[in-house]
Amino acid sequence: MDFYKGLGCLLILCSGAGVSLALSSYERKRCRQAEGFLSLVRYIRGQIDCFSIPVGGILAKCDPRILRDCGVEEGEFADFPALLNACSLYLPFEICSLLFDFSAQLGSGYREEQLRSCAYCIERLIPCCDRLRAELPKREKMAWVLPLSAAAILLLMLL
Repeated sequence: MDFYKGLGCLLILCSGAGVSLALSSYERKRCRQAEGFLSLVRYIRGQIDCFSIPVGGILAKCDPRILRDCGVEEGEFADFPALLNACSLYLPFEICSLLFDFSAQLGSGYREEQLRSCAYCIERLIPCCDRLRAELPKREKMAWVLPLSAAAILLLMLL
């Protein structure tokens, strides 16, 4: 009987550690995705400013690491809304709404309007990314403490 009790305790602790690991990974992915979209908008702005390339051409020539950080593994995208639809967004609502507004404006106006739209999006994304980066250590710590604490409390209640 003690063997089964010990095995159950071990399983509860392992499940708490697994949940902690998953939550911690989610928080890092969330921060990396925000920084990836910031890099992508900066890249788009630079390509429009220097070469006046259409958005589809910009996305086709984009560095795959930037797209991977945004949450897109592979694919060719004709425009920014298609890219947003292809990835799972882990970002806060504020950043998601900003990106969807940006995608609606991108490619639909003259060069100067697109540059202003990119600059506005960058200005709004920088503080959000800084905030996510600053909160990351606290949120990772919370992701480790809460599930493991819940597992420990469950063990105490069962024993």
